Amino acid sequence: MVMLLVDTIIYLLIALYVEAVFPGTYGVPQKWYFPFTKQYWCGQSRSIAIDSTFNDIVENEGEFFEPEPKNLRAGIKIRNLRKVFKNNAAVRNLSLNMYQDQITVLLGHNGAGKTTTMSMLTGMFTPTSGTAIINGYDIRTEMNKVRESLGLCPQHNIIFDELTVAEHLYFFSRLKGMEESKIKDEITHYVNLLELEPKRNAKSSSLSGGMKRKLCVGVALCGNSDIVMLDEPTAGMDPSARRALWDLLLKQKKDRTILLSTHFMDEADLLGDRIAIMAGGELQCCGTSFFLKKKYGAGYHLIMDKNPKCDPYTVTNLLAKYIPNIQPNGNVGSELSYLLAESQSGLFEPMLRDLEQNKEFFGINSFGISLTTLEEVFMKVGADHGQEEMYNEKINGEEINGKEAVIENTIGDSKTIPHTISFGDLLLNQIIAMSLKKILSTIRSWVLLCTQILMPIIFLVMTMIVAKQQNTIGDLPPMPLNLERYTDPVTLVDINDANTNGYDEIYKNVVGNAYSKVDSIQETILQLTAETPVTVRRRYIGGASFNPLNDILSTLPIFDVNYTVYFNNDPYHTPAVALNLALNSVYRKIRNCDNCSLDITNHPMPYSANTQFNNLAIGNNMGFQLAFNICFSMAFVSSFYVLFIVRERVCKSKHLQFVSGVKVMVFWFITLFWDFITYLITIVALLIALICFQEDGFKSVGDLGRLFLILFYFGWSMLPMMYLAGFLFDIPSTGYTRMTLFSIFTGCAAFLIVQVLSTPDLDLEHVGKALHWIFLLIPHYSLGTGIRDTYTLYSYEKLCNQLYEQCIQIAPNYTREECFREIPAAASICIGLDVNYYKWESPGIGRNLLYSFLVGFILLLVLLVIEFKLFSQISYFIKQKLFPKHPIDVADEDSDIREERLKILEMSNMELLNQNYTLVVKDLTKYYKKFLAVNGLCLGVKHYDCFGLLGINGAGKTTTFKMLTGDVPISYGDAWVNGKSIKSQIKEVQKIIGYCPQFDALLDDLTARETLHMFALLRGIKKNYCNALAEKLAMDFDFRRHLDKQVKELSGGNKRKLSTSIALIGDPPIIYLDEPTTGMDPATKRYLWNALCQIRDSGKTIILTSHSMEECEALCTRLAIMVNGNFKCLGSTQHLKSKFAEGYTLTIKLKKPAGASGFEHSQTRTVEQFIAEHFPGSIQREKHEEMLTYYITDKSVPWSKMFGILEGAKRQDLNIEDYSLGQSSLEQVFLTFTKHQYQM
Repeated sequence: MVMLLVDTIIYLLIALYVEAVFPGTYGVPQKWYFPFTKQYWCGQSRSIAIDSTFNDIVENEGEFFEPEPKNLRAGIKIRNLRKVFKNNAAVRNLSLNMYQDQITVLLGHNGAGKTTTMSMLTGMFTPTSGTAIINGYDIRTEMNKVRESLGLCPQHNIIFDELTVAEHLYFFSRLKGMEESKIKDEITHYVNLLELEPKRNAKSSSLSGGMKRKLCVGVALCGNSDIVMLDEPTAGMDPSARRALWDLLLKQKKDRTILLSTHFMDEADLLGDRIAIMAGGELQCCGTSFFLKKKYGAGYHLIMDKNPKCDPYTVTNLLAKYIPNIQPNGNVGSELSYLLAESQSGLFEPMLRDLEQNKEFFGINSFGISLTTLEEVFMKVGADHGQEEMYNEKINGEEINGKEAVIENTIGDSKTIPHTISFGDLLLNQIIAMSLKKILSTIRSWVLLCTQILMPIIFLVMTMIVAKQQNTIGDLPPMPLNLERYTDPVTLVDINDANTNGYDEIYKNVVGNAYSKVDSIQETILQLTAETPVTVRRRYIGGASFNPLNDILSTLPIFDVNYTVYFNNDPYHTPAVALNLALNSVYRKIRNCDNCSLDITNHPMPYSANTQFNNLAIGNNMGFQLAFNICFSMAFVSSFYVLFIVRERVCKSKHLQFVSGVKVMVFWFITLFWDFITYLITIVALLIALICFQEDGFKSVGDLGRLFLILFYFGWSMLPMMYLAGFLFDIPSTGYTRMTLFSIFTGCAAFLIVQVLSTPDLDLEHVGKALHWIFLLIPHYSLGTGIRDTYTLYSYEKLCNQLYEQCIQIAPNYTREECFREIPAAASICIGLDVNYYKWESPGIGRNLLYSFLVGFILLLVLLVIEFKLFSQISYFIKQKLFPKHPIDVADEDSDIREERLKILEMSNMELLNQNYTLVVKDLTKYYKKFLAVNGLCLGVKHYDCFGLLGINGAGKTTTFKMLTGDVPISYGDAWVNGKSIKSQIKEVQKIIGYCPQFDALLDDLTARETLHMFALLRGIKKNYCNALAEKLAMDFDFRRHLDKQVKELSGGNKRKLSTSIALIGDPPIIYLDEPTTGMDPATKRYLWNALCQIRDSGKTIILTSHSMEECEALCTRLAIMVNGNFKCLGSTQHLKSKFAEGYTLTIKLKKPAGASGFEHSQTRTVEQFIAEHFPGSIQREKHEEMLTYYITDKSVPWSKMFGILEGAKRQDLNIEDYSLGQSSLEQVFLTFTKHQYQM
């Protein structure tokens, strides 16, 4: 017990040391000698930890760096920070200060170095050079001190599924050192701030995506974190949730240093006290939003919302009357923009008046003016070095840059890249794609493959070593009775008389190095036993004493000394060995010979026939042990196959492959084929190891062939069982653990139980036989009994032949039957013994092989039935007949939605099947048990349309997408894609759709190139063109330099680019994009918008969900806002704004005084009074410190007059930094509807 405790402490210390020195991919490694340093035990003095060369102010040279505030404390000081991965410098000599009471926003394109910088600051990566001081501690040497005051919200949710919201806050507050007495108030405080009170005691696994992000932010803030780092905290949040989080951060920044990265420029503009922009790993500029806009801005932007009648050329001619040489700055979708110099602001009022009076003639719905936005600053600064500005677009039919041609080529791929046409070529393509996936995934997981191969071999070696020591069938070998069988033996000798007649010397020669002379054997043994009892029991074999003869014996001439022999009764055979040593001494004395000896050997009696047959019956033999241990090892090996199946299904890559057209039979046939190849490698390695031992029953070609067959059929039945088990688990490691336990209990344990029940002495053989027939359905049980039975039959044959040979030596005339009748134990077995190993009766493996084959075949059929959704279709049919679930009527349905519904419901079958509409949705409904997620949607989408589906998290958007792509069954209604029904022809539908799911359905072990190659093959692109297509897509979506990285190494934004590019492969007529730009930087986002506009204009249909209202306005020809599973409004962007957002939206941003951390009421009062005076009836909708948003209800006020008033206000001393005036945005419409969404 004590030693176990000591072992625990020792191994714990070793584990802590190894983790400190080799932390793995993430972590700062310590020096190997760190436990022996003074700094480790006593800490580092502040004078040494913080180098005196650290100045509080960073002197970044250049006009794009605003002078730093001198009245604030720097919570984070970064100096010359550098990180190199292989030959790629991700961060280059970064120097930057981040101040307390401020939010510092770090911007940059995907791969600019933002996340790497944060990773170094939090200790996940070790800096290559340079350092940072956080809250007074150096990240190189005092990371543990840094973490005491650090709160982190990483890019991806890092939370525990089984902990509640309150438990998360408790756990992380305690980790940060908060006192127990303050925890309860802390939890209540943040639960209320995060608006998660209804979910306080709910497990995090039940939270929506937006709620999980809120919880991650709460985890970062709780526990009095002085330093808070937030990596894209609002990614995936809807606009209303994002705005709530903004308010939270503004309230929480006091006494904290907050570092935030984001791809939302409005978020950065609103929250950022100072904004730093990185590109290519280097800091490009840093300062307030106002400073950066002034440095990079070029004046005003005139932005027009145009309709299809608009001719940009005529609009340009109108504006040129006032501003000569004016040219369009952008023409994306329905947005036309011009750049106006600030020096020409005096000409705006007459120009706008003219535009206002003629806007209908020119096809302009509305227009607005704004100063340079932060997004434009980012576009100029944050693009890759050497990369052209991707947001430049086609104007008046002319190409602005060379990138445009690349986009057109991509969209035209369907015409320029040949597709396979024949069924045979497509089938071959899919086989190649699925094989490529399995081979590469296996190679990249080589550690698992090696473990899978070595594990059975290790069990085999251990079995052989143990079993060799207990031969239960063959006769035991002879055993010499000497000291050689013992380790470091000791024999004690005491001499009470100097005259021993030479016996002591002779004895010393006999025992050799084991000789040890003592004064008294008894006293020595007693003392040693008290001090080292274990040593005495193992090493002290025996001894001898030589004493004077008594008076009687001394008179006899044959005795010359009294010789006493001692032996230790703990080790085996010591009496005989001790006596043998004594006899050898006497023999040498009598013969007077130093080299002669007596060799005494113990020859065990041969096992009786009865004993040998009984050992076979009760499992006391090599065959049983080998069968059990191979079965046990295969429980671990077989469960490895669950890992990839679960991972592929849970990440939705499997679904995406089916959507891309792979046939179910091809998918599972190739999976089975390649898994069987790896399994065959395992069993071949096992057989080779078995050959090395040359064990009877497992060494001839016939023996090994039978074992190979048993293992082969085991693989055939085991793999389908693991494939089916993959549907039961959502975590690969959980699937592996539970399937291993299942295999051990139903295979190995059942094998042992049936063996015990079959023991003749228990009289339960009938129970054992009944269970045996049932358990044969379990592959692992069938494997164990098959190996045991083949060895048993081999042993029967061998024993019977031996007995017959012994019999005919005594009675040569006896037949085999007559011989065995004379041996009762052999009569029942050897007479009529059938040595056909493949027979049905036991011991034979015929039924094992047949059962394994049938089980494998049946499980494969079940697997295919599940994949073809036969069960779900039957279940759906029964439920619809017995418990029909219909959509619920909506009382306050909007007129546009009602009109669309009537149009769809009145369509005839012929109209549904023709291809005038790319997508027709009719009463589409989804129930999850009793919860109505989607309620009776009706919709028709034509070619050249981009339809936007908007709603906050939980509104039903993703569920709608899942139904339209076949991921979940439809509860009621149906949808048709190009005339094909989703309910009855889903496989045909999946061939003609492109799909980018909400979460990246990618396999981590493949590279981006290999992923594109695989999906191109699935879509029917010829193999010769796949690489060119991958290169082209990577260039178009700006991840060319990441093309050969594994998916797990890509940033979130680059994964979205890859997912979106997959959706465009193969020229699908309809493309589903579920939040495709989440995590993308603004430059790539705008470039993608342009590409999607051209795809739409080429005749494709796009179905889009997004949380970016700007994205929907730029792309969508029509859209709908979903609330609680229902459409609340439907129509074009302009139609919805005109119908639901009458009036104008005025946004004013106030100047923030230098060094100020917040705004006082007096600073906004003057502006509020000005707005009330000049725009009576206006409503203040939002107030985020320096940002004021008004709703101007009076539509009779002309645009020119409003701009004139606002331009005059800017010239007055009202501290107005910027303003935006326009028709109420789509976001206002969105927020108006979605406030009625209930939380899940």
